[in-house]
Amino acid sequence: MAAAPPRLPDMPPHTHRPATVLLTALAPAAWGTTYVVTTELLPPGHPMFAGLLRALPAGLLGLALTRVLPRGDWWWRAAVLGALNIGGMPLLFVAAERLPGGVAATLGATQPLLVAALAGAVLHDRPTLWRWTWGVLGVAGVALVVLGPQARLDPVGILAGLGHTATMAGGVVLTKRWGRPAGAGPLALAGWQLTVGGLLLLPPTLAFEGVPQRIDAGAVGGYVWLGSMGGLIAYTLWFRGLATLPVGAAAPLVLLSPLVAAVIGAARGESLSPLQTCGFVLALAALLAAQLNPPHTRRRTDAMKPPMTIAVLGATGMVGSRIVAEAAARGHRVPALSRRPVGAHPGVIPVPVDAGDPDAVHEALAHCGADAVVVTVRTDPVDEDFLLGATRAVLDAGARLGLRVLVVGGAGALRSPGAPGLLVADDPAHVPARWRPVAAAGVAQLHACRSHPHTDWVYLSPPALLEPGPRTARYRRGTDTLLTAADGRSWISAEDLAVAAVDELEAPGPERHITVVHAGGDRDRPAACRQAAVRKGPVTS
Repeated sequence: MAAAPPRLPDMPPHTHRPATVLLTALAPAAWGTTYVVTTELLPPGHPMFAGLLRALPAGLLGLALTRVLPRGDWWWRAAVLGALNIGGMPLLFVAAERLPGGVAATLGATQPLLVAALAGAVLHDRPTLWRWTWGVLGVAGVALVVLGPQARLDPVGILAGLGHTATMAGGVVLTKRWGRPAGAGPLALAGWQLTVGGLLLLPPTLAFEGVPQRIDAGAVGGYVWLGSMGGLIAYTLWFRGLATLPVGAAAPLVLLSPLVAAVIGAARGESLSPLQTCGFVLALAALLAAQLNPPHTRRRTDAMKPPMTIAVLGATGMVGSRIVAEAAARGHRVPALSRRPVGAHPGVIPVPVDAGDPDAVHEALAHCGADAVVVTVRTDPVDEDFLLGATRAVLDAGARLGLRVLVVGGAGALRSPGAPGLLVADDPAHVPARWRPVAAAGVAQLHACRSHPHTDWVYLSPPALLEPGPRTARYRRGTDTLLTAADGRSWISAEDLAVAAVDELEAPGPERHITVVHAGGDRDRPAACRQAAVRKGPVTS
């Protein structure tokens, strides 16, 4: 059995997106001070030395604080990400030295466009006209703010600025694709990459630049600022945000860097012309627009909802069979995927498939023309490797085929009520020892979803007790914390869980992790179910 994941979910819940956006935005805001610090405080002619002091001490501090090292594939992944996100840092200082701040900032503002292009190739996240339009307007807005008639286009500075922008764009996309390994938080990931980047910079810095002859008190302060707020703190917040925010929302936050630089200039006595003010507003509007869904992806009203093709993997299980029945009853076409599928309802198409065979799963989903797929696989006794393999297979297929994926997981991945720092899986009040392997598998399944490059998925955690019962269609929806019903218990019938699952597919919400609980009283449960609940106690699947 794999080691239990840490108690705190290592990615912030999607329901806290405004707070996540604000915290993530602090990183490019801090990077926006690089121009003034470089030109006003640091000794000239030493961009590699500046990059080295920004990265290596901060990285070593991150390693000392977390005491977590990469494992397995993450040794080379950390090296690649460190080279992209940190190793190209001297290019930024070269651009800052050889170009007016406005020119360097405008080159950096093209990063969202590069990210959009790379995301289409690497993440299969095809950029929309909405994203391209606001990306171009963001660059235009930054250009209006920072470019002036005195702007000079030094070829070396231009290449350095574009090179840094390209490496950062590649780092953003690969960070989103690879996610983070279980047990490694954003501080650990930042420490790994800053250390790698610093070690890569050490030999060429000593060989070509050396140490500046004079480092005064101002330069010391500048290096400390760049290594702390502009280094370890900023990259920790940045990787934390990348783990949860869609790549199309995170990348445009870099527009804050030139805007912050402009604000600093204004604070130092530089005035903004009306044209620059318009550019500032335009760039800010582009940044904010990237945090919104384009109009054509918003929820449709019930009257506009056409029937969908909803594939269900694990269609003969307790939950899967009820989701099949619920979706079919609403007029949807339902491919029922299972080893021994059945088609007892009109509109249900039995599809034999082995959930443990990724190629077979992809072929089945491609052949049936699904719009969405529900994952409800379970094993008894619990087989975590099989569960994670089947979940990743569906996410892989969803990324290639453009499908929305709904994973019916476990309650163990929820936060414990009254103790938000504790997962239900780790709380003996909700999970007896005999159910711990089941709960741990559910937590690992959620981590697998979060670390996958496919972005169109939702993880549905049932309450503590899930059992067959009546279909009341009365349920209360929550996010990442275990809910209790009106009778004080945390339970729902499998029939009502199926209602909630199909509701979510018909009208998707913005959250990645959701839960539901029965909204009625205990009288809605048959006596046999109430007695069974007393005998069985709480469960997590």
